[in-house]
Amino acid sequence: MVLLASTTRALAPDVKAIGKKAIPFMLEDQYGRSWKWDQHWKGKPTVLILADRTGSEYTKNWTDQLTVRYKDKVQFVAFADVSLAPGFIKNYIKERFREAFSYSILMDWDGDVFEYYHVQEGLPNVIFIDETETVRLHTWGTGKAEHVQQLTNAIDRLLSR
Repeated sequence: MVLLASTTRALAPDVKAIGKKAIPFMLEDQYGRSWKWDQHWKGKPTVLILADRTGSEYTKNWTDQLTVRYKDKVQFVAFADVSLAPGFIKNYIKERFREAFSYSILMDWDGDVFEYYHVQEGLPNVIFIDETETVRLHTWGTGKAEHVQQLTNAIDRLLSR
């Protein structure tokens, strides 16, 4: 098991999801399409990118490098924590996501996925789940080059087993 060091402003900075089984979920993206863990990612190495509004500012620092490096080896899924948004602006939020992203962002309106994986607030969280559906890596941060390199080294080791 590999633990990556990281810093965060969250109250419980040492809480990670490593060792947990993937949570089964069904969430909609900004286009209204339903996505279910069991139908799309189950049994495949998968990287989850989870961010709240503040953390979304740094997501590209992670995704730009990871998606290029692992595009043929790993599945990717992006999540947005929209649980604090009042219900009456859901359509407005979906519209903003449609304008900003051409790829699907799964909208976690209840915050269940974020809570289950102990997502640290204010920063993107990157979680690697292996083909046995076990969380093997969980880190968060602004995506500085050395931090992303640490993560890619760890993913490479896991994929080569």
